[in-house]
Amino acid sequence: MKGSGYVEAVRRARAELEACIEREELAYGPDYYLEVARMEDEGPAPDPCLERFNELVAAVRAYLGAGGLLAALDLGLHERAVRAAVERGGDG
Repeated sequence: MKGSGYVEAVRRARAELEACIEREELAYGPDYYLEVARMEDEGPAPDPCLERFNELVAAVRAYLGAGGLLAALDLGLHERAVRAAVERGGDG
């Protein structure tokens, strides 16, 4: 497929997101997502991996814009969130 560069960009963005989550899990333990939710409840504290997630969504949108199919991508555990963000439009 001509859009293989787009697929590679999605793979790279997914890997960067997963590496970010792994670093945060190492820092906060297995309750990383609970810790992020707690910090958000206490005050404005953005998810440290939100930028990586938004980059993944942008890469997926570029791939789709080039005629790719969402079902053809391996988004792993992030598929539901990415699909919702893409369908919603705007920022991730």
